[in-house]
Amino acid sequence: MPPLPIVLKDSKPSKQSPLPLSSTLADLAAIKAAHIDLKKVLLPPSDVPGTPTDVTLEASYEFVRNARAALDIQKRGAVDAEGDKMEKIREQLEDVLHGLRSTE
Repeated sequence: MPPLPIVLKDSKPSKQSPLPLSSTLADLAAIKAAHIDLKKVLLPPSDVPGTPTDVTLEASYEFVRNARAALDIQKRGAVDAEGDKMEKIREQLEDVLHGLRSTE
C-alpha cells in the first residue's frame, strides 16, 4: 500500500491541546468502526537506546495525520468513486473490443 499523502499545516503554535479528548475519541471510534487492527498498522517500538522522545512524538503526530486523512478519504467515498469510473471505462473498452472483433 503506498504511503498516505502528508498535509502540512502552519507550524505556528496552537493554543489548543495537541490531542483533544473529543477528537481522539472520535478517531478511535472511526478506527474501530472501520475494523482496523492497530497492532498490524503501528510500528513496533524502537529498541534503539537514546532515541529522542521528540522523534517518537513527531512520528506519532504524523501517524495521526495520516490516519485522519485515510478516514476522511474513506468517508468521502473517493476510492469507490474512482473505482466506479474505472469500471465504466473498462466496460466501454470491452464494447470497443467486441465491436472490433465482430468486424473481422
